[in-house]
Amino acid sequence: MLYKYRYLFFAAAAILILSVGTLLFTLLSGSDPAADFDEKKKELNGIFSTYNGKVYALVPSNGYYEVSGARPETFRVLSGEYRDSHIGYDGRCVYAGNLILKGLGPDRTTALGNNYYTDGTTTWYCSGISEADESLGALSYTIQFTGYRWGLNAKPQSYRYPSVELPKDGKYQPRLGQDIAVSSRQAFYKGLPMPEADPGQLRPLMIRYRERSERLSVDYFTDGKRVYYHHQLLPTAYSPDLYELGIEGDLPSRNTYLVDHRSGTVYVDGQSFDPLKAPYRLLGRSLIHSAHVLFMAKDGMYFYNAENKETERAGDPPFGQQPVEEIAPDVFRSGDKIYYLSVSESRGRKTGLQKRRTRLQELDGVRASELRKLPGGNPGYGSVWQSGHRYFYFDALGSSQLMPSAVYEIKDAAVARQLPAVADLRSDDLRDLLDSGALKEAGSTTVVTATTDYRGYGNFSYWILGGIVLLVLMLTLAFKK
Repeated sequence: MLYKYRYLFFAAAAILILSVGTLLFTLLSGSDPAADFDEKKKELNGIFSTYNGKVYALVPSNGYYEVSGARPETFRVLSGEYRDSHIGYDGRCVYAGNLILKGLGPDRTTALGNNYYTDGTTTWYCSGISEADESLGALSYTIQFTGYRWGLNAKPQSYRYPSVELPKDGKYQPRLGQDIAVSSRQAFYKGLPMPEADPGQLRPLMIRYRERSERLSVDYFTDGKRVYYHHQLLPTAYSPDLYELGIEGDLPSRNTYLVDHRSGTVYVDGQSFDPLKAPYRLLGRSLIHSAHVLFMAKDGMYFYNAENKETERAGDPPFGQQPVEEIAPDVFRSGDKIYYLSVSESRGRKTGLQKRRTRLQELDGVRASELRKLPGGNPGYGSVWQSGHRYFYFDALGSSQLMPSAVYEIKDAAVARQLPAVADLRSDDLRDLLDSGALKEAGSTTVVTATTDYRGYGNFSYWILGGIVLLVLMLTLAFKK
């Protein structure tokens, strides 16, 4: 029966062969812009180069692009700080990488600071860090890049130096050492207006750490009345109780949390937690054994899922009305019980990262009133605690040092007594104890789990691969028939 469909199968086979050939040609064809580019180019700075009578600009994550129309004999880079190295000009135009900043006169353009540039009439903000162009999708980029390799179109550009033109004829000056500039009437963050901000009173909020000195935020600002996340006006009034959380853990610190200690409201990257569930109380801020920041509210424990950008409920808080005290990094005492955090992730052999989980666990068979810390030890590595005849290691290294749990049980009493006395303890020594079994996962009960799922449904590469495999199987069956 398949015989009468042979031409369809032959056409599919031809398309498959052509597709594979195109892919191989795209991947294996010569370097960009040319094979001898790195050898023969003349560098003007870390971004701009001249080669074969043309000017090229490096756009990180995309490689080099020709600066179309630029004249190499008159091309110069803008004098200023290193952060201005992506700005160049010739006799006609000013360029941010390979793209023109329209309206700027090259003979009058200067760097104001904070990545703002002006010729006295026209002013632009242009970041020195390239960012993804969301308007160019992955499929479109792949098609355009394949066409570029075959000489059918120009090289596609999915990254560029983001640029914004400010209102003309304003007299701008940089502020705060951040991406902020102000005129007499208005303030701008990365070239975007900060609504209603008083430019003369604008200042950053503070970041408060648990055991470190405060420092200035680079994300949250106030003019003494209003509060901003970058250029976004937040629906809250300023008070001295507002501060950004200083978080030690790698993954949890990738998002910025603003807390109003007075009202218990929380913002993450400018997005509010549900105010109807406030007040929120932070569980802990070490979070070196965590992939999430956990907050306690009246009806549950909540966390921000950075993958889908939503606030989610992790479970019921186990503490009731009892106060919670962090007695060691990610280890908590509430009532007569001990709780601690641990983090895990699951990966597929071919699909990579699938899930990350943060668990709040109750330590089994241990009363907080009977737990005591042994003297000595290095606080940078951890501490040893005793409850009756049992010994525990409370870790201070964290999951980035391959110690995913905040609490381990020490099975050998001699090791437990010796560990705090080691003056030159190394992180490798602790990992060796874990590998040898001298440190073991403590018996515990999981009471709350926060999970982030990284298996996106928009990843069509697996569908394409599956389609190719199915097509090959069909062709094999056809040829057998």
